[in-house]
Amino acid sequence: MNVEQIKKTFRSPSAAEYPELRGYSRADVYKGNMGPGGLYLATQMARSLRLAKGQRVLDLGCGRGATSVFLAKQYGVSVVAVDLWTSATKLYQRFQQHGTEDRIFPLNLDFTTKLPFAYDYFDAVFCMDSVHLYGGAPGFWGNLLPHLKKRGRLCIGGPCFNSEFSFEAIQESPAVHDDGSNLWSKEFSRYHPPQWWADLIQQTGQMAVQKSQELADGIIYWEDDVLHNIEQGGRAEDAQRDADQITWRREGMPYLTHFVLCAQKKTRQSAMAPLC
Repeated sequence: MNVEQIKKTFRSPSAAEYPELRGYSRADVYKGNMGPGGLYLATQMARSLRLAKGQRVLDLGCGRGATSVFLAKQYGVSVVAVDLWTSATKLYQRFQQHGTEDRIFPLNLDFTTKLPFAYDYFDAVFCMDSVHLYGGAPGFWGNLLPHLKKRGRLCIGGPCFNSEFSFEAIQESPAVHDDGSNLWSKEFSRYHPPQWWADLIQQTGQMAVQKSQELADGIIYWEDDVLHNIEQGGRAEDAQRDADQITWRREGMPYLTHFVLCAQKKTRQSAMAPLC
């Protein structure tokens, strides 16, 4: 698939489906985000959390802080923005630029180990485009969930396949480079379908999962990311490779998409009412 074919056939999300982003430019939607979907995905996740003004939110794996700014501005919440790769100083400077430094506390730390927060501290945990990197590690959820209040909400979202890959299917991935490398990215091995994440969170015994599903725009986020990269002057070879990865097996199973999971922390006394 060449660049002209990509421009003709790839889609962008409908602005009418995202009224929360009214007034945001296309650059705003993607600036500071490290994966497909940008603030489109953040909006879908925030809807699931049903945030209220004044709540305390942990933005886990916040990247360059775009989601933290969005949550603070759009919903009036206080945010603790935590990332391993972006320094607290760079995060703070970004928050100053957006006038949100009084509502967002930046931290640079390895959050896969013990966290420096009080138990029952956060009203919500928001984790976008990064949970596949660490969410399957033993002990991770046991370290994180005590810091979430009873009835607190968890929302994770990001890239996935709609079903698990078989070893045989991976081996059948066609070559795309002269060196024989194929369409299977190393990161794809960490992409799991929505039900896989639901089962994992449910098995903690601390959370009641209300929703874990592929998004209607899940495929479109991948397509729009390629279009945006082309608009930003990205190399044609990269766009073609990304397009081939996205469309590979689309007519069959599995295919690349995005998911959102929301869950609520249990109490000892009562079962959870549906949230989402």
